[in-house]
Amino acid sequence: MYKKTILIFLLILGSTLVYSQDSLLTIQQAVESAYNRNAELQQLWAQLKQKQDVWRTETGISAPEISYFKEGIGSGPGDVFDEKRFTISQEIDFPLTTSYRLKGLKEEVKALEYRILSREKEIKAEVKGQYVEVMYALFLQKSRQHQLKLAQDLYNAVYTRFETGEGNGIDLVNAELKLDEAKNDLDQSEWVLHKARYGLFFAMGLPVEDQKYSIQFSDTLAAENIEISQIFALAVQEQQPDYVASEHEFTASEYFLKEAKSNILPDIRFNYYKQNFGTGYDFNGFEVGLKIPIWYPFEQKGKINMAREKQQEIQWKQEEIKLKMKKQIEYAWHNYSVSRSIINRYNLNMKDKASKLQELSLRAYQLGELDLLKLLNAQQTFLSSEERYLTALRDYYLQLVALEVFLEKDLVY
Repeated sequence: MYKKTILIFLLILGSTLVYSQDSLLTIQQAVESAYNRNAELQQLWAQLKQKQDVWRTETGISAPEISYFKEGIGSGPGDVFDEKRFTISQEIDFPLTTSYRLKGLKEEVKALEYRILSREKEIKAEVKGQYVEVMYALFLQKSRQHQLKLAQDLYNAVYTRFETGEGNGIDLVNAELKLDEAKNDLDQSEWVLHKARYGLFFAMGLPVEDQKYSIQFSDTLAAENIEISQIFALAVQEQQPDYVASEHEFTASEYFLKEAKSNILPDIRFNYYKQNFGTGYDFNGFEVGLKIPIWYPFEQKGKINMAREKQQEIQWKQEEIKLKMKKQIEYAWHNYSVSRSIINRYNLNMKDKASKLQELSLRAYQLGELDLLKLLNAQQTFLSSEERYLTALRDYYLQLVALEVFLEKDLVY
């Protein structure tokens, strides 16, 4: 009986541990979920598969045409002028035109592959950013709980002095208001947490039925402690997937421009036929024809002009990509640098001093050596420094995530 009870206990404990482990959502699991469920990314993969098969429809080889011809239907069977003909016709584009077209399509496939890589990086940054927001909301909630405790301690101290006749009613009302404000801030932090959670679930594409309150998150995030050189960050601009994709798009446009120019060359038509002219005469024939583009000012010139304008569009797109990347890198770098300075300053100096100031002020007030205004000021200094630290910590991780988009390594994990 004793062994059976122990066995049941171990099974329950084991199932509890498994459940607890399964309900923990790590940042990498969130990213993988987003890769598998992001609708836009899946559409891009579907477009890539389509683009990879486009060349099969653009070979410049039309479907063969089979025809039957007979002349003299109204004459008798012995009429020497009866004629029958079976013909197989095949039309193809000029080979040089087809070659340029297929090369352009190949470059478009490469461009789309890099666009997918770029979108994957953006999705990873988006999901990691949302995960950071969840972590910030969790720490903010703990900070608000601490704030409530301080407000409760303040109220208790003021009430004690009021009961002993050393305090006054104004101080007591003020302390009551501070306590209610702390409760309001704690309630507000609950909403911030739920907003961050569902923002993360949306970025992950997590199904509604899997969005449960039992999901837990890592208590801490790890960040690689490296010095990110501003010059290095800016030097990788032309290696970014978006820019490389635009380069392949430009190369494709060059091939399509050559294709448009080659349209002035004639297409080729082949005919093979077997005919019977009269009685007892069987012939095999072969015919080659050229389709001459005599309406150059309309169709051919229009295609050439369109291809040139497409090239200009891509060139301006490249300029936009470079300017946008530089702005994003500069913003991320400088915000990262400032946030890191605030965090280091808080950990080295402000945290201990603000905490000590708050404790000493509360004790001094309890002993009647300090008025309520100075005590409130000390508490506000402590809470403000803690809140600024949390904001800086969030920005620090968010900017590392933003820099990940441009660097070939994970900075937050």
